[in-house]
Amino acid sequence: MPENRREIGPYEYIEHFFKQDALLVSMSKDETPNVMALAWKTIGQLWGLPIITAAVAPSRYSFNLLSEGIQEFTINIPSALITSAIMTTGSSSGRNMDKFKEAGLKIIEGKTTRVPTIEKCDLSYECKIVHSCKSGNMARHHLFFGKILAAYASNNIKMVKMPL
Repeated sequence: MPENRREIGPYEYIEHFFKQDALLVSMSKDETPNVMALAWKTIGQLWGLPIITAAVAPSRYSFNLLSEGIQEFTINIPSALITSAIMTTGSSSGRNMDKFKEAGLKIIEGKTTRVPTIEKCDLSYECKIVHSCKSGNMARHHLFFGKILAAYASNNIKMVKMPL
């Protein structure tokens, strides 16, 4: 497995999933990937499936890719080595630039998806979109529900105790 990581169950190291913002990778129909910073995310079980829900504003380029591109995405929780990528990918648009190059990110081909994951991440999840909907009146975001097809953890990840 590339980059000293191993396949895990979808809920292992769940405390790391919630610890910080993520990098969401989506892909156009012509298979060009794009990455964005993602703050509004959750993980759990829905319809008896392991699901990650990502909230994306309709004004974002990634919204177009998630709606009209490849119906998959990956969620990547960066390690301390690349946390600066959150700021870089969250302050520019993939409509106008290659944010992977701008942030110095390298991709790892998906094992179960066409959409890649990102090197140097503590956790990565490959997901297939199974549903989407408006988030309601509280925020002008759209919710994308992704069935977790595969999950990976860096061998360097450390357990974090969650407060009770």
